[in-house]
Amino acid sequence: MARHWVTAVSYGMIASILIVLASAFLLASLLRFTSFAESSGTVLPIVISLVSLFIGGVIAGSKMKEKGLAVGTVTGLMYCLFSLFFQFLGLDRAPGSIQYIFFAGNIVSCALGGALGVNLFSGRR
Repeated sequence: MARHWVTAVSYGMIASILIVLASAFLLASLLRFTSFAESSGTVLPIVISLVSLFIGGVIAGSKMKEKGLAVGTVTGLMYCLFSLFFQFLGLDRAPGSIQYIFFAGNIVSCALGGALGVNLFSGRR
């Protein structure tokens, strides 16, 4: 049973990270090759993060096929820990109170995606 949890959370995290990386590449390309300015896209990274975690939660919930809210929450927590460690160890920046609110929003988004993923792809009718 624990193997199913690890598999579901891993698939959800990998999907979320890949979506965020692809979006970062797209945004960097927009900044480099167009007149799109950094100041005009301040809310865009937040939306991308929430959407990518929602999709990651849907994938984790569909892999687990039960307990979608729990597996989505764990996926969101693991993603936020990964992000926190990267920020703290890689960038040498401590998170602020706004960052914790952002993390809470990410976890809620992923949990809702997990619940939806179980209900969409469970196969029970």
